Amino acid sequence: MYPILSVFGIPFGTYGICCVLGGIFAILLALHNAKQSQLDRFSMLEACVAALFGGLLGAKLLYLLVSCSDIYHMFQDYGITWDTISSILEGGFVFYGGLLGGMATLAIYTYRQQQSLQCYLTCIAPAVPFAHAFGRIGCFFAGCCYGIPFDPPIGMCLKNAISNAPKEIPLFPVQLLESILNLILALILQICFRKLQKKERVIPFYLSAYAVIRMVTEQFRYDAERGIWLGLSTSEWISIGIFLCGIVTLFLQNNKISRTKPTT
Repeated sequence: MYPILSVFGIPFGTYGICCVLGGIFAILLALHNAKQSQLDRFSMLEACVAALFGGLLGAKLLYLLVSCSDIYHMFQDYGITWDTISSILEGGFVFYGGLLGGMATLAIYTYRQQQSLQCYLTCIAPAVPFAHAFGRIGCFFAGCCYGIPFDPPIGMCLKNAISNAPKEIPLFPVQLLESILNLILALILQICFRKLQKKERVIPFYLSAYAVIRMVTEQFRYDAERGIWLGLSTSEWISIGIFLCGIVTLFLQNNKISRTKPTT
């Protein structure tokens, strides 16, 4: 693993580098889609930046919520000090918190700008799994969000991981699996965006498809930070809700189209 990369002698976290690259490429893709949909690209850039900040805040808040038990024990063991607070804030992020935070921020932005939230979400939807794929590569290099014990050659030892991952046990590279699945999903969504007459269908398709991907990859996760309730992780419970939202949205869209079709 390479959790730290040196660029001109300056150390940078690989996870951060991957997230920045993913964010840049995702914004470029969203701007390309905005041009095709005849949306103002500067407004789209503003919306993407706002969604990124909202996403980071949401991802951190959900991480703190999921890790509240560990945080409580840290305060018990080490007291409420700046070092303890700093260690907690330097912890990870939870993607679903970022997704919900980004969507909420985008909704606020489009409302204030009197723009269509659906149009902006449609353009951005293919870019989300594209950025997410880069983030999961960063997770792999940092050693977080690690997988279950698994025999080589697929299983890999995360010897230099900066997380609490087992260092001497080969683990399934679930981060890379999710990265590949996200890239495939991004490609499918972009094709749908270009080919479908009703482009807004990419939104429920993304929600339902990623929820399935996450339910699958969660079966290969081994890290304890995910939280478990009634036998399912926090992300699995959210995936169920997201999947249902995607299916209901698709149903409502189809219903709306059926009602607007002229009768002969």
